[in-house]
Amino acid sequence: MTPHDESGTPHPRRGTRERRLRMAQLVAEQGSPISLHELQDRFDVSEATLRRDLAALSKDGKLVRVYGGVAPGRPAETTWREKAAAHADSKMRIAQFVASELISPGDVVFIDSGTTPAAVARQLAHREDVTVVVAGLAALLELADGAPNVIVLGGRFRRRSASFLGQAADLLLDMVSPDVAILGTDMLDPHLGANYPELGQAIFKARVIGRSTTSWFVGDESKIGHPPPFRHWTPIKAPAGIVTVRPSHQAGLDAIEAFRGAGVGVHVVAPQ
Repeated sequence: MTPHDESGTPHPRRGTRERRLRMAQLVAEQGSPISLHELQDRFDVSEATLRRDLAALSKDGKLVRVYGGVAPGRPAETTWREKAAAHADSKMRIAQFVASELISPGDVVFIDSGTTPAAVARQLAHREDVTVVVAGLAALLELADGAPNVIVLGGRFRRRSASFLGQAADLLLDMVSPDVAILGTDMLDPHLGANYPELGQAIFKARVIGRSTTSWFVGDESKIGHPPPFRHWTPIKAPAGIVTVRPSHQAGLDAIEAFRGAGVGVHVVAPQ
């Protein structure tokens, strides 16, 4: 008798499970789309069997269907707490540069959600000469016992990014005009812009840029020169710019030069 899961769907046989596992591993290791014909030849299966395999793997998020083939599944979004410890030294160096070189006395500073913007907030916590508008919990926690005047954008709380979004946040944003906006992102691409899990996040960042005199996207070396994890983008055009750490890989260096070639301001902080 074929075993079933709680929904009543039959579990695949062992041979099917192993084939699907090898198929997912092949796609992940290649890192780029593979055609359906190549998969069918590689695994010596019928077109109908291949369709069932790909449907199951797509449902599990292990791959995505693209025109004429399949590509690696998109990674699950990590939480802001999980991101906090990654590249901590780079985030600190970026934050020190931003606070000392890009933020002036008397500025109204927008601090986005995200762990690198939160690192900037930490650098501003002792300053009485700035007003900080925060859109995320991580930055708020850094400033809660600090010296600056703090304005909190309310709205819907998005837990994974610990950010405030929605109509209430939009309304409050329309009531301030930041001198400087410090924006986080999941990836920086010189052609597409700043990458986000949700469309609402991308739209909100664009609104922030429109309200601010200058805007800086901040991200460590893992945020540039790699494939984007998500599908939603905020364009980056002058006078917006980026602040990052000098990448150790050529793709990252090429991306920085492409940003500069497009007229986008780039500050590259030396690594530790």
